[in-house]
Amino acid sequence: MYTNIYLVRHAEVDYIPDEYSRPLSEKGSKDVLRLTELFKEYYISRVISSPYLRAINTIRGIAENRGVTIEIVDDFRERKIANRPVEDFIFFTKQQWNDFDYYLEDGENLNEVQARGINALKNIIEKYSGENIVIGTHGTILAAILNFFDKKYNYDFWKSMKMPDVFKLQFKDGNMENIINIKI
Repeated sequence: MYTNIYLVRHAEVDYIPDEYSRPLSEKGSKDVLRLTELFKEYYISRVISSPYLRAINTIRGIAENRGVTIEIVDDFRERKIANRPVEDFIFFTKQQWNDFDYYLEDGENLNEVQARGINALKNIIEKYSGENIVIGTHGTILAAILNFFDKKYNYDFWKSMKMPDVFKLQFKDGNMENIINIKI
């Protein structure tokens, strides 16, 4: 029996400094409608999300259509970069993908992000074995989780990801068997 995990990167946002309450943009809200419609075709038993509003709002319609409550799992949150704005975000991100131990003061490195994400994913798979689960999350942690299973999910992959984006991970007996990018 397969456990199917649908990792969903949040839709496009309007930038505000507060990570937790950053809202979806007008385009992001429209994309959420398409995403919600797409998932009407899938049997989904659970909907889980990062605590960040943009992730919750991206998968809220899926939960409402299924009549399920969104379970919040803090470990699916985005990486913490630093306690201050980063001047050259692309340079910083390249550095992190080139060296998973690289971080700024008060931030996380990608090894920490990946370990946190994989641990949360393993807990979900153990707890809900055989189910079909949507997880609302963020680009960097999603790419770091995929990188754990296949190193082709690297900086170039991260840079090419869309908002929203969906990846289906199929597990059998706790082992990852397949990763499929689902077109929205």
